Amino acid sequence: MSEERETVMLAAFSGWNDACQAATNAIHQLIDAYDAREVQHISCEGYYDYQVSRPTLCRVNGHARIVWPQTTFYDIPLSPTKHCLVMLAPEPNYRWREYCRESLHIAEELGVNRIITLGSMFADCVHTRPLPIGVCDDMDCNSECDCGEYNGPVGITTILEAMARDHSFAGTSIWVSVPQYMGNDDCPMGTLALLNTLERKLGTTFETAGLAKETQEWQAKASMLVRCSNQLEDYVHHLEEDWDKAKQAKDEASAEDPRKADQLVHEAEEFLKRF
Repeated sequence: MSEERETVMLAAFSGWNDACQAATNAIHQLIDAYDAREVQHISCEGYYDYQVSRPTLCRVNGHARIVWPQTTFYDIPLSPTKHCLVMLAPEPNYRWREYCRESLHIAEELGVNRIITLGSMFADCVHTRPLPIGVCDDMDCNSECDCGEYNGPVGITTILEAMARDHSFAGTSIWVSVPQYMGNDDCPMGTLALLNTLERKLGTTFETAGLAKETQEWQAKASMLVRCSNQLEDYVHHLEEDWDKAKQAKDEASAEDPRKADQLVHEAEEFLKRF
């Protein structure tokens, strides 16, 4: 009897949920690395404000073509028993509930079992330490995830996750924090952190050697930028010390009593949020 095929939908949206394009670049990495095939689209009409998500002009073989913002679904065969349905789009401006219903209908048609959303956000973190990753499953939020305590504005990923739960999909949200002092240029380190976490969730391995090299180059550029400003250098050094102290507290607590580790880290994070 053959093993039942698992189909996971990965979703990432450019815009508010995608600092430094880390989340959408993770999706592009997978599309480029595998034999990805377009299988579905959601029309842009009624979902986008074209003064925000503008259509673009492309010239192919001398012919001009208008490309409108749209949602595209790709099928990516990770293995004979595991497929990914990849959803890539700009964050829509209008009718989010209808948009999510249409997205989930496509997921149902294509046999999706689980939905994983990817996101990235600016935060007080540094390029010289591992970037913070938050992972939240339907039934189990890890200690680095603040979703159970957060109150405030949300993006389309949160709406999609909530409606997916209502439709009985299993769901996971993965977010990476990226250094805000690096501006909005691409952050390969954030993209790599998302893919490494996704590997563990899917039980697979991606080809990330090229991305790892880009990360090293990006870190070298960041270090050069920091050295050019005494104020920025002091700021980064302060964040490094905070990170090192939190890690030391966690390591010491784990050695004494593993159950205390997560609580101490949470208390340290809450303390640091006051600064």
